[in-house]
Amino acid sequence: MNRPDMIRLLTGVQSSKRNYYTELKRTVDELQKKNSQLEVINEMMRSFNVEMSVQTMLKHTQKKLEKVYRIDRLSLAVWEDGSLRIADVYPEQAAFLPGGTAFPADGSLYSEVFLTGQDVLYVPSGADSFFECEAFQALSLRSVWLFPLRSRGVITGVIGLASREPAAFCQEDRAFFSHLSGQIAVCIENARLYHEVLLSKSRWESTFRAVADSIVITDLNGTILTKNDSAAANWPQAKSVFAFLAAELFEQTVQEVKPHMEEVSIGSQMFECALYPLLDDGQIDGVIVYLKNITEKQLMQAQIIHSGQLAAIGEMAAGVAHELNNPLTAIIGNTQLLLRLSTSETKPLLTDIEECGKRCRAIIRSLLAFSRQESASFIPCSLNDALYEALRLTGRQMEKQRIELTVELDEDLPLIDGSIQQLSQIAVNLLLNAKDACLEKETAKQVSAWTESDEHSVYMRVADNGCGIPPQKLDDIFHPFFTTKSAHQGTGLGLSVSLGIAESHGGTLTVTSRLHEGSTFTLAIPRRKGR
Repeated sequence: MNRPDMIRLLTGVQSSKRNYYTELKRTVDELQKKNSQLEVINEMMRSFNVEMSVQTMLKHTQKKLEKVYRIDRLSLAVWEDGSLRIADVYPEQAAFLPGGTAFPADGSLYSEVFLTGQDVLYVPSGADSFFECEAFQALSLRSVWLFPLRSRGVITGVIGLASREPAAFCQEDRAFFSHLSGQIAVCIENARLYHEVLLSKSRWESTFRAVADSIVITDLNGTILTKNDSAAANWPQAKSVFAFLAAELFEQTVQEVKPHMEEVSIGSQMFECALYPLLDDGQIDGVIVYLKNITEKQLMQAQIIHSGQLAAIGEMAAGVAHELNNPLTAIIGNTQLLLRLSTSETKPLLTDIEECGKRCRAIIRSLLAFSRQESASFIPCSLNDALYEALRLTGRQMEKQRIELTVELDEDLPLIDGSIQQLSQIAVNLLLNAKDACLEKETAKQVSAWTESDEHSVYMRVADNGCGIPPQKLDDIFHPFFTTKSAHQGTGLGLSVSLGIAESHGGTLTVTSRLHEGSTFTLAIPRRKGR
Protein backbone atom coordinates (compact mmCIF):
# COMPACT_ATOMS: atom_id res chain seq x y z
CA MET A 1 0.00 0.00 0.00
CA ASN A 2 1.44 3.33 -1.04
CA ARG A 3 1.59 6.34 1.18
CA PRO A 4 -1.45 8.26 -0.22
CA ASP A 5 -3.69 5.19 0.16
CA MET A 6 -2.56 4.72 3.75
CA ILE A 7 -3.34 8.38 4.53
CA ARG A 8 -6.87 8.16 2.99
CA LEU A 9 -7.55 4.94 4.89
CA LEU A 10 -6.36 6.34 8.21
CA THR A 11 -8.22 9.64 7.82
CA GLY A 12 -11.51 8.02 6.58
CA VAL A 13 -11.83 10.29 3.55
CA GLN A 14 -12.92 7.42 1.29
CA SER A 15 -15.52 6.29 3.78
CA SER A 16 -16.87 9.82 4.21
CA LYS A 17 -17.26 10.26 0.49
CA ARG A 18 -19.14 6.98 0.21
CA ASN A 19 -21.47 7.89 3.07
CA TYR A 20 -21.99 11.35 1.65
CA TYR A 21 -23.03 10.08 -1.76
CA THR A 22 -25.23 7.41 -0.20
CA GLU A 23 -27.01 10.01 1.92
CA LEU A 24 -27.31 12.35 -1.04
CA LYS A 25 -28.86 9.62 -3.17
CA ARG A 26 -31.34 8.77 -0.43
CA THR A 27 -32.28 12.45 -0.07
CA VAL A 28 -32.73 12.81 -3.81
CA ASP A 29 -34.86 9.66 -3.91
CA GLU A 30 -37.04 11.01 -1.10
CA LEU A 31 -37.43 14.35 -2.86
CA GLN A 32 -38.33 12.60 -6.09
CA LYS A 33 -40.87 10.48 -4.24
CA LYS A 34 -42.42 13.52 -2.55
CA ASN A 35 -42.55 15.33 -5.86
CA SER A 36 -44.24 12.30 -7.37
CA GLN A 37 -46.71 12.23 -4.47
CA LEU A 38 -47.51 15.92 -4.91
CA GLU A 39 -47.91 15.37 -8.62
CA VAL A 40 -50.29 12.47 -7.93
CA ILE A 41 -52.47 14.59 -5.64
CA ASN A 42 -52.41 17.51 -8.06
CA GLU A 43 -53.40 15.34 -11.02
CA MET A 44 -56.11 13.62 -9.00
CA MET A 45 -57.68 16.89 -7.88
CA ARG A 46 -57.67 18.17 -11.45
CA SER A 47 -59.26 14.99 -12.78
CA PHE A 48 -62.03 14.87 -10.14
CA ASN A 49 -65.33 16.64 -10.76
CA VAL A 50 -68.67 16.67 -8.95
CA GLU A 51 -70.41 14.72 -11.70
CA MET A 52 -67.97 11.81 -11.40
CA SER A 53 -69.21 8.52 -9.94
CA VAL A 54 -67.44 6.95 -6.95
CA GLN A 55 -66.32 4.03 -9.14
CA THR A 56 -64.72 6.44 -11.64
CA MET A 57 -63.14 8.40 -8.79
CA LEU A 58 -61.51 5.24 -7.39
CA LYS A 59 -60.34 4.26 -10.87
CA HIS A 60 -58.65 7.64 -11.37
CA THR A 61 -57.06 7.37 -7.91
CA GLN A 62 -55.54 3.96 -8.63
CA LYS A 63 -54.24 5.04 -12.03
CA LYS A 64 -52.47 8.03 -10.49
CA LEU A 65 -51.06 6.05 -7.55
CA GLU A 66 -49.57 3.44 -9.90
CA LYS A 67 -46.82 5.95 -10.67
CA VAL A 68 -45.50 5.61 -7.11
CA TYR A 69 -47.11 2.55 -5.48
CA ARG A 70 -48.32 -0.90 -6.38
CA ILE A 71 -52.03 -0.63 -5.54
CA ASP A 72 -54.14 -3.69 -6.44
CA ARG A 73 -57.37 -2.72 -4.73
CA LEU A 74 -59.15 0.43 -3.58
CA SER A 75 -62.24 0.17 -1.41
CA LEU A 76 -64.63 2.74 0.00
CA ALA A 77 -66.98 2.36 2.96
CA VAL A 78 -69.46 5.07 4.00
CA TRP A 79 -71.80 5.63 6.93
CA GLU A 80 -75.33 5.00 5.72
CA ASP A 81 -78.62 4.03 7.39
CA GLY A 82 -77.02 3.78 10.82
CA SER A 83 -74.05 1.57 9.91
CA LEU A 84 -70.77 1.53 8.00
CA ARG A 85 -71.36 -0.11 4.59
CA ILE A 86 -69.36 -1.07 1.52
CA ALA A 87 -69.97 1.65 -1.07
CA ASP A 88 -67.61 0.68 -3.90
CA VAL A 89 -64.52 -1.33 -4.84
CA TYR A 90 -62.10 -0.88 -7.71
CA PRO A 91 -61.40 -2.82 -9.79
CA GLU A 92 -64.80 -4.52 -9.72
CA GLN A 93 -63.30 -8.01 -9.82
CA ALA A 94 -61.55 -7.20 -6.54
CA ALA A 95 -64.90 -7.01 -4.75
CA PHE A 96 -65.54 -9.86 -2.33
CA LEU A 97 -68.65 -8.76 -0.45
CA PRO A 98 -71.67 -7.27 -2.26
CA GLY A 99 -72.16 -3.51 -2.21
CA GLY A 100 -74.17 -2.30 0.76
CA THR A 101 -72.83 -4.98 3.14
CA ALA A 102 -72.63 -3.59 6.66
CA PHE A 103 -69.46 -3.94 8.73
CA PRO A 104 -70.04 -5.15 12.30
CA ALA A 105 -69.27 -2.62 15.01
CA ASP A 106 -66.94 -5.14 16.74
CA GLY A 107 -64.28 -7.31 15.14
CA SER A 108 -63.94 -5.18 12.01
CA LEU A 109 -60.88 -3.20 10.93
CA TYR A 110 -63.00 -0.77 8.91
CA SER A 111 -65.29 -0.12 11.88
CA GLU A 112 -62.24 0.35 14.16
CA VAL A 113 -60.81 3.02 11.84
CA PHE A 114 -64.21 4.72 11.54
CA LEU A 115 -64.86 4.75 15.29
CA THR A 116 -61.35 5.72 16.44
CA GLY A 117 -60.45 8.04 13.59
CA GLN A 118 -56.97 6.43 13.47
CA ASP A 119 -55.48 4.79 10.38
CA VAL A 120 -54.49 1.11 10.49
CA LEU A 121 -51.63 -0.48 8.52
CA TYR A 122 -52.41 -4.18 8.47
CA VAL A 123 -50.43 -7.15 7.23
CA PRO A 124 -52.78 -10.18 7.07
CA SER A 125 -51.78 -13.41 8.79
CA GLY A 126 -53.52 -16.72 9.16
CA ALA A 127 -54.03 -16.22 12.90
CA ASP A 128 -56.25 -13.11 12.57
CA SER A 129 -60.02 -13.29 12.98
CA PHE A 130 -61.18 -9.90 11.76
CA PHE A 131 -64.38 -9.63 9.72
CA GLU A 132 -62.33 -8.70 6.65
CA CYS A 133 -59.74 -11.51 6.92
CA GLU A 134 -61.57 -13.93 4.63
CA ALA A 135 -61.76 -11.29 1.90
CA PHE A 136 -58.08 -10.34 2.26
CA GLN A 137 -56.99 -13.98 2.06
CA ALA A 138 -59.28 -14.79 -0.88
CA LEU A 139 -57.90 -11.81 -2.81
CA SER A 140 -54.26 -12.59 -1.81
CA LEU A 141 -53.78 -9.13 -0.31
CA ARG A 142 -50.51 -8.85 1.66
CA SER A 143 -50.60 -5.16 2.67
CA VAL A 144 -53.70 -3.14 3.64
CA TRP A 145 -53.80 0.45 4.87
CA LEU A 146 -57.10 1.91 6.03
CA PHE A 147 -57.65 5.66 6.50
CA PRO A 148 -60.66 7.56 7.86
CA LEU A 149 -62.38 9.99 5.50
CA ARG A 150 -62.85 13.36 7.18
CA SER A 151 -64.94 16.18 5.78
CA ARG A 152 -65.42 19.39 7.78
CA GLY A 153 -64.21 17.64 10.92
CA VAL A 154 -66.67 14.75 10.60
CA ILE A 155 -65.68 11.19 9.73
CA THR A 156 -67.89 10.10 6.84
CA GLY A 157 -66.29 6.81 5.85
CA VAL A 158 -63.13 4.73 5.36
CA ILE A 159 -60.89 4.28 2.33
CA GLY A 160 -58.77 1.15 1.98
CA LEU A 161 -55.58 0.78 -0.08
CA ALA A 162 -54.40 -2.79 -0.60
CA SER A 163 -51.53 -4.52 -2.40
CA ARG A 164 -50.59 -8.11 -3.12
CA GLU A 165 -46.98 -7.24 -2.33
CA PRO A 166 -45.73 -7.58 1.25
CA ALA A 167 -44.49 -4.39 2.85
CA ALA A 168 -45.89 -2.33 -0.03
CA PHE A 169 -46.28 0.63 2.31
CA CYS A 170 -44.04 2.21 4.96
CA GLN A 171 -44.71 4.57 7.85
CA GLU A 172 -43.07 7.46 5.97
CA ASP A 173 -46.04 7.36 3.57
CA ARG A 174 -48.59 8.06 6.33
CA ALA A 175 -48.65 11.83 5.81
CA PHE A 176 -49.16 11.43 2.07
CA PHE A 177 -51.97 8.89 2.36
CA SER A 178 -53.60 10.88 5.15
CA HIS A 179 -53.57 13.99 2.96
CA LEU A 180 -54.82 11.94 0.02
CA SER A 181 -57.73 10.50 2.02
CA GLY A 182 -58.67 14.01 3.15
CA GLN A 183 -58.77 15.24 -0.45
CA ILE A 184 -60.84 12.22 -1.52
CA ALA A 185 -63.24 12.82 1.39
CA VAL A 186 -63.77 16.42 0.27
CA CYS A 187 -64.35 15.32 -3.33
CA ILE A 188 -66.83 12.63 -2.29
CA GLU A 189 -68.69 15.07 -0.03
CA ASN A 190 -68.81 17.68 -2.79
CA ALA A 191 -70.10 15.07 -5.23
CA ARG A 192 -72.73 13.96 -2.69
CA LEU A 193 -73.88 17.55 -2.12
CA TYR A 194 -73.91 18.18 -5.86
CA HIS A 195 -76.10 15.13 -6.49
CA GLU A 196 -78.41 16.14 -3.64
CA VAL A 197 -78.82 19.57 -5.23
CA LEU A 198 -79.25 17.93 -8.63
CA LEU A 199 -81.90 15.57 -7.23
CA SER A 200 -83.66 18.43 -5.48
CA LYS A 201 -83.56 20.46 -8.70
CA SER A 202 -84.87 17.50 -10.68
CA ARG A 203 -87.73 16.97 -8.23
CA TRP A 204 -88.56 20.67 -8.32
CA GLU A 205 -88.54 20.68 -12.12
CA SER A 206 -90.70 17.54 -12.24
CA THR A 207 -93.18 19.11 -9.85
CA PHE A 208 -93.06 22.38 -11.78
CA ARG A 209 -93.75 20.59 -15.06
CA ALA A 210 -96.48 18.38 -13.61
CA VAL A 211 -98.61 21.16 -12.08
CA ALA A 212 -101.92 21.17 -13.94
CA ASP A 213 -102.19 24.95 -13.79
CA SER A 214 -100.05 27.16 -16.02
CA ILE A 215 -96.88 28.65 -14.48
CA VAL A 216 -94.61 31.07 -16.34
CA ILE A 217 -91.40 32.70 -15.06
CA THR A 218 -90.36 35.93 -16.77
CA ASP A 219 -87.75 38.64 -16.54
CA LEU A 220 -88.67 42.27 -15.82
CA ASN A 221 -89.43 42.88 -19.49
CA GLY A 222 -91.99 40.09 -19.64
CA THR A 223 -89.75 37.77 -21.66
CA ILE A 224 -90.57 34.16 -20.78
CA LEU A 225 -87.58 32.42 -19.19
CA THR A 226 -89.30 29.11 -18.49
CA LYS A 227 -92.80 27.67 -18.42
CA ASN A 228 -94.33 24.40 -17.30
CA ASP A 229 -96.00 21.83 -19.55
CA SER A 230 -99.47 23.28 -19.04
CA ALA A 231 -98.37 26.77 -20.09
CA ALA A 232 -96.42 25.33 -23.03
CA ALA A 233 -99.55 23.49 -24.19
CA ASN A 234 -101.73 26.61 -23.87
CA TRP A 235 -99.28 29.06 -25.46
CA PRO A 236 -96.63 27.02 -27.33
CA GLN A 237 -95.33 29.88 -29.47
CA ALA A 238 -95.40 32.65 -26.86
CA LYS A 239 -92.00 34.28 -26.22
CA SER A 240 -93.42 37.07 -24.06
CA VAL A 241 -96.07 37.00 -21.35
CA PHE A 242 -97.78 39.89 -23.13
CA ALA A 243 -98.86 37.45 -25.84
CA PHE A 244 -101.72 36.42 -23.55
CA LEU A 245 -101.66 38.77 -20.55
CA ALA A 246 -102.41 42.49 -20.29
CA ALA A 247 -99.33 44.62 -19.71
CA GLU A 248 -101.02 46.73 -17.00
CA LEU A 249 -101.29 43.89 -14.50
CA PHE A 250 -97.67 42.81 -15.09
CA GLU A 251 -96.30 46.34 -14.80
CA GLN A 252 -98.28 46.92 -11.60
CA THR A 253 -96.58 43.90 -10.01
CA VAL A 254 -93.12 45.11 -11.10
CA GLN A 255 -93.66 48.69 -9.93
CA GLU A 256 -95.27 47.89 -6.57
CA VAL A 257 -93.13 44.77 -5.90
CA LYS A 258 -96.03 42.86 -4.40
CA PRO A 259 -98.34 40.06 -5.54
CA HIS A 260 -101.44 40.85 -7.56
CA MET A 261 -104.43 38.62 -8.26
CA GLU A 262 -107.22 39.10 -10.75
CA GLU A 263 -109.64 37.15 -12.92
CA VAL A 264 -108.73 37.59 -16.57
CA SER A 265 -110.23 36.50 -19.86
CA ILE A 266 -107.79 34.94 -22.34
CA GLY A 267 -109.48 34.06 -25.59
CA SER A 268 -112.68 32.25 -24.67
CA GLN A 269 -111.33 31.00 -21.33
CA MET A 270 -111.46 32.51 -17.86
CA PHE A 271 -108.40 32.35 -15.59
CA GLU A 272 -107.51 33.17 -12.02
CA CYS A 273 -104.26 35.08 -12.54
CA ALA A 274 -101.72 35.61 -9.76
CA LEU A 275 -98.41 37.43 -10.27
CA TYR A 276 -95.61 37.16 -7.70
CA PRO A 277 -92.38 39.20 -7.75
CA LEU A 278 -89.14 37.19 -7.69
CA LEU A 279 -86.74 38.79 -5.20
CA ASP A 280 -82.96 38.55 -4.99
CA ASP A 281 -81.46 40.33 -1.97
CA GLY A 282 -84.63 42.37 -1.70
CA GLN A 283 -84.52 43.47 -5.34
CA ILE A 284 -87.05 42.27 -7.90
CA ASP A 285 -85.44 40.49 -10.85
CA GLY A 286 -88.36 38.54 -12.29
CA VAL A 287 -92.05 37.64 -12.04
CA ILE A 288 -93.88 34.35 -11.53
CA VAL A 289 -97.19 34.26 -13.42
CA TYR A 290 -99.68 31.64 -12.19
CA LEU A 291 -102.81 30.99 -14.26
CA LYS A 292 -105.61 28.66 -13.17
CA ASN A 293 -108.34 27.91 -15.68
CA ILE A 294 -111.67 28.53 -13.94
CA THR A 295 -113.92 28.31 -17.00
CA GLU A 296 -115.43 24.99 -15.89
CA LYS A 297 -115.75 26.28 -12.33
CA GLN A 298 -117.63 29.37 -13.46
CA LEU A 299 -119.76 27.28 -15.78
CA MET A 300 -120.63 24.99 -12.89
CA GLN A 301 -121.48 27.97 -10.71
CA ALA A 302 -123.61 29.42 -13.49
CA GLN A 303 -125.34 26.07 -13.94
CA ILE A 304 -126.01 25.90 -10.21
CA ILE A 305 -127.52 29.38 -10.34
CA HIS A 306 -129.43 28.41 -13.46
CA SER A 307 -130.69 25.26 -11.75
CA GLY A 308 -131.76 27.34 -8.77
CA GLN A 309 -133.60 29.72 -11.05
CA LEU A 310 -135.33 26.86 -12.81
CA ALA A 311 -136.21 25.32 -9.47
CA ALA A 312 -137.73 28.65 -8.42
CA ILE A 313 -139.61 28.81 -11.71
CA GLY A 314 -140.82 25.28 -11.12
CA GLU A 315 -142.11 26.15 -7.67
CA MET A 316 -143.74 29.29 -9.00
CA ALA A 317 -145.22 27.42 -11.95
CA ALA A 318 -146.58 24.76 -9.60
CA GLY A 319 -148.29 27.46 -7.56
CA VAL A 320 -149.58 29.20 -10.67
CA ALA A 321 -150.81 25.89 -12.07
CA HIS A 322 -152.62 25.12 -8.84
CA GLU A 323 -154.27 28.55 -8.86
CA LEU A 324 -155.14 28.43 -12.57
CA ASN A 325 -156.22 24.82 -12.86
CA ASN A 326 -159.53 25.33 -11.06
CA PRO A 327 -160.64 28.42 -13.04
CA LEU A 328 -159.33 26.85 -16.27
CA THR A 329 -161.28 23.68 -15.54
CA ALA A 330 -164.37 25.79 -14.89
CA ILE A 331 -163.83 27.82 -18.05
CA ILE A 332 -163.29 24.76 -20.23
CA GLY A 333 -166.14 22.82 -18.60
CA ASN A 334 -168.65 25.66 -18.80
CA THR A 335 -167.60 26.39 -22.37
CA GLN A 336 -168.26 22.79 -23.29
CA LEU A 337 -171.74 23.04 -21.67
CA LEU A 338 -172.45 26.26 -23.55
CA LEU A 339 -171.36 24.64 -26.78
CA ARG A 340 -174.27 22.23 -26.43
CA LEU A 341 -176.64 25.22 -26.33
CA SER A 342 -174.74 27.30 -28.86
CA THR A 343 -176.12 28.83 -31.98
CA SER A 344 -174.40 29.25 -35.27
CA GLU A 345 -173.34 32.72 -34.18
CA THR A 346 -171.93 31.79 -30.75
CA LYS A 347 -170.39 28.40 -31.56
CA PRO A 348 -167.18 29.77 -33.19
CA LEU A 349 -166.60 32.06 -30.24
CA LEU A 350 -167.17 29.29 -27.69
CA THR A 351 -164.97 26.89 -29.64
CA ASP A 352 -162.20 29.48 -29.65
CA ILE A 353 -162.55 29.92 -25.87
CA GLU A 354 -162.33 26.14 -25.35
CA GLU A 355 -159.22 25.83 -27.56
CA CYS A 356 -157.49 28.75 -25.83
CA GLY A 357 -158.23 27.23 -22.42
CA LYS A 358 -156.79 23.89 -23.47
CA ARG A 359 -153.77 25.67 -24.90
CA CYS A 360 -153.19 27.49 -21.59
CA ARG A 361 -153.37 24.17 -19.75
CA ALA A 362 -150.87 22.57 -22.16
CA ILE A 363 -148.45 25.49 -21.82
CA ILE A 364 -148.55 25.25 -18.02
CA ARG A 365 -147.86 21.51 -18.17
CA SER A 366 -144.93 22.03 -20.58
CA LEU A 367 -143.47 24.76 -18.39
CA LEU A 368 -143.66 22.47 -15.37
CA ALA A 369 -142.01 19.59 -17.24
CA PHE A 370 -139.26 21.84 -18.64
CA SER A 371 -138.35 23.54 -15.38
CA ARG A 372 -138.16 20.42 -13.20
CA GLN A 373 -134.48 19.89 -12.26
CA GLU A 374 -134.70 16.29 -11.18
CA SER A 375 -131.80 13.90 -11.54
CA ALA A 376 -131.94 12.76 -15.12
CA SER A 377 -133.03 9.16 -15.56
CA PHE A 378 -132.71 7.90 -19.10
CA ILE A 379 -135.73 6.07 -20.45
CA PRO A 380 -136.83 5.12 -23.96
CA CYS A 381 -138.13 8.30 -25.57
CA SER A 382 -138.46 10.09 -28.89
CA LEU A 383 -136.79 13.25 -30.12
CA ASN A 384 -140.16 14.07 -31.66
CA ASP A 385 -141.62 14.49 -28.16
CA ALA A 386 -138.70 16.67 -27.06
CA LEU A 387 -139.10 18.93 -30.10
CA TYR A 388 -142.88 19.05 -29.64
CA GLU A 389 -142.51 20.16 -26.00
CA ALA A 390 -140.03 22.86 -27.05
CA LEU A 391 -142.36 24.12 -29.77
CA ARG A 392 -145.12 24.56 -27.21
CA LEU A 393 -142.90 26.97 -25.30
CA THR A 394 -141.40 28.83 -28.26
CA GLY A 395 -143.99 28.63 -31.01
CA ARG A 396 -145.96 31.66 -29.84
CA GLN A 397 -142.77 33.78 -29.77
CA MET A 398 -142.11 32.83 -33.39
CA GLU A 399 -145.59 33.97 -34.33
CA LYS A 400 -145.16 37.33 -32.61
CA GLN A 401 -141.92 37.98 -34.51
CA ARG A 402 -143.65 36.97 -37.76
CA ILE A 403 -141.22 34.13 -38.31
CA GLU A 404 -142.39 31.36 -40.62
CA LEU A 405 -141.94 28.13 -38.67
CA THR A 406 -141.77 24.82 -40.54
CA VAL A 407 -141.81 21.54 -38.61
CA GLU A 408 -141.38 18.06 -40.08
CA LEU A 409 -141.43 15.13 -37.66
CA ASP A 410 -140.40 11.66 -38.82
CA GLU A 411 -143.33 9.48 -37.76
CA ASP A 412 -141.13 6.36 -37.83
CA LEU A 413 -138.34 7.94 -35.80
CA PRO A 414 -136.52 5.26 -33.73
CA LEU A 415 -136.47 5.64 -29.95
CA ILE A 416 -133.42 6.69 -27.96
CA ASP A 417 -132.42 6.38 -24.30
CA GLY A 418 -132.56 9.84 -22.77
CA SER A 419 -134.27 12.49 -20.67
CA ILE A 420 -137.15 14.29 -22.37
CA GLN A 421 -136.72 17.32 -20.08
CA GLN A 422 -133.02 17.70 -20.95
CA LEU A 423 -133.51 17.09 -24.66
CA SER A 424 -136.36 19.62 -24.66
CA GLN A 425 -133.95 22.11 -23.11
CA ILE A 426 -131.61 21.64 -26.10
CA ALA A 427 -134.48 22.12 -28.52
CA VAL A 428 -135.64 25.29 -26.73
CA ASN A 429 -132.11 26.75 -26.85
CA LEU A 430 -131.74 25.97 -30.56
CA LEU A 431 -135.18 27.38 -31.45
CA LEU A 432 -134.62 30.58 -29.46
CA ASN A 433 -131.18 31.06 -31.03
CA ALA A 434 -132.72 30.57 -34.48
CA LYS A 435 -135.41 33.14 -33.64
CA ASP A 436 -132.83 35.67 -32.45
CA ALA A 437 -130.69 35.11 -35.57
CA CYS A 438 -133.66 36.03 -37.78
CA LEU A 439 -134.55 39.27 -36.02
CA GLU A 440 -131.99 41.32 -37.94
CA LYS A 441 -133.44 40.31 -41.31
CA GLU A 442 -135.84 42.64 -43.03
CA THR A 443 -136.95 40.06 -45.59
CA ALA A 444 -138.92 36.88 -44.89
CA LYS A 445 -137.79 35.17 -41.70
CA GLN A 446 -137.78 31.38 -41.71
CA VAL A 447 -137.02 28.72 -39.10
CA SER A 448 -137.21 25.00 -39.84
CA ALA A 449 -137.10 22.09 -37.41
CA TRP A 450 -137.19 18.44 -38.38
CA THR A 451 -136.20 14.97 -37.22
CA GLU A 452 -134.69 12.06 -39.14
CA SER A 453 -132.51 9.00 -38.59
CA ASP A 454 -130.02 6.61 -40.12
CA GLU A 455 -128.78 3.17 -39.06
CA HIS A 456 -126.65 4.62 -36.25
CA SER A 457 -128.25 7.80 -34.90
CA VAL A 458 -131.38 9.88 -34.55
CA TYR A 459 -131.17 13.55 -35.57
CA MET A 460 -132.94 16.76 -34.69
CA ARG A 461 -132.04 19.72 -36.88
CA VAL A 462 -132.93 23.38 -36.46
CA ALA A 463 -132.17 25.77 -39.34
CA ASP A 464 -132.70 29.48 -39.89
CA ASN A 465 -132.11 31.99 -42.67
CA GLY A 466 -130.73 34.58 -40.27
CA CYS A 467 -127.44 36.45 -39.99
CA GLY A 468 -125.19 33.39 -39.85
CA ILE A 469 -122.01 32.98 -37.80
CA PRO A 470 -118.61 34.44 -38.82
CA PRO A 471 -116.18 31.59 -39.72
CA GLN A 472 -113.62 32.75 -37.13
CA LYS A 473 -116.22 32.37 -34.36
CA LEU A 474 -117.51 28.89 -35.25
CA ASP A 475 -114.96 27.24 -32.92
CA ASP A 476 -115.98 29.47 -30.01
CA ILE A 477 -119.77 29.32 -29.95
CA PHE A 478 -119.87 26.20 -27.76
CA HIS A 479 -117.44 27.69 -25.22
CA PRO A 480 -118.96 28.83 -21.93
CA PHE A 481 -119.81 32.55 -21.72
CA PHE A 482 -119.19 33.14 -25.43
CA THR A 483 -122.07 35.09 -26.96
CA THR A 484 -122.68 37.42 -29.86
CA LYS A 485 -125.75 38.88 -28.16
CA SER A 486 -125.91 41.95 -25.96
CA ALA A 487 -125.63 41.57 -22.18
CA HIS A 488 -129.40 41.67 -21.58
CA GLN A 489 -130.13 39.07 -24.28
CA GLY A 490 -127.88 36.15 -23.40
CA THR A 491 -125.36 34.68 -20.97
CA GLY A 492 -123.35 32.60 -23.43
CA LEU A 493 -124.30 29.40 -21.59
CA GLY A 494 -127.13 28.05 -23.76
CA LEU A 495 -125.06 26.23 -26.37
CA SER A 496 -122.43 25.18 -23.84
CA VAL A 497 -125.08 23.60 -21.60
CA SER A 498 -126.76 22.04 -24.65
CA LEU A 499 -123.46 20.51 -25.77
CA GLY A 500 -122.94 19.08 -22.28
CA ILE A 501 -126.41 17.49 -22.35
CA ALA A 502 -125.79 16.06 -25.83
CA GLU A 503 -122.49 14.52 -24.73
CA SER A 504 -124.09 13.08 -21.57
CA HIS A 505 -126.47 11.25 -23.95
CA GLY A 506 -123.50 9.91 -25.91
CA GLY A 507 -124.29 12.27 -28.77
CA THR A 508 -123.00 15.38 -30.50
CA LEU A 509 -124.15 18.91 -31.23
CA THR A 510 -122.68 20.48 -34.37
CA VAL A 511 -123.28 23.52 -36.55
CA THR A 512 -122.84 24.57 -40.16
CA SER A 513 -123.22 28.23 -41.07
CA ARG A 514 -122.79 30.73 -43.88
CA LEU A 515 -122.49 34.39 -43.04
CA HIS A 516 -125.64 36.38 -43.93
CA GLU A 517 -127.35 33.18 -45.14
CA GLY A 518 -128.15 31.26 -41.97
CA SER A 519 -127.16 28.36 -39.73
CA THR A 520 -128.14 24.74 -39.15
CA PHE A 521 -127.64 23.05 -35.77
CA THR A 522 -127.72 19.25 -35.65
CA LEU A 523 -128.29 17.17 -32.52
CA ALA A 524 -127.27 13.52 -33.03
CA ILE A 525 -128.15 10.87 -30.42
CA PRO A 526 -127.30 7.15 -30.80
CA ARG A 527 -130.23 4.83 -31.45
CA ARG A 528 -131.20 2.41 -28.71
CA LYS A 529 -128.96 -0.66 -28.79
CA GLY A 530 -130.56 -3.61 -30.51
CA ARG A 531 -133.30 -1.43 -32.01
